[in-house]
Amino acid sequence: MFPRRQRLSREAFPAALKGGKHLSSHNFSILIPKDAKGYAIVVSKKVVRLSVTRHRIKRRVLVALKGFLLPPALIVFPRASVGDISYQDIRTELSRLLSTRHT
Repeated sequence: MFPRRQRLSREAFPAALKGGKHLSSHNFSILIPKDAKGYAIVVSKKVVRLSVTRHRIKRRVLVALKGFLLPPALIVFPRASVGDISYQDIRTELSRLLSTRHT
């Protein structure tokens, strides 16, 4: 998890979902909100049923994001296929997605 002061608050979450830039790939959907500040990784029960697996995916994505220069706000929605790929593939795909936000 992100430190508490870096997380996207529950109050700001609905507004953050309404606007911003959407990026997607085979394994991820990313939203970069315009007027929000904070980070979130969202893995719903629809995507992965077991909580153990959901938390593992969140931890792997979080560690992969650590070395990147991130925008002020970011919401990452991993897809179910993320559980089957390697950490290096996660890191590569996130890097490619976040580098396209400048274009």
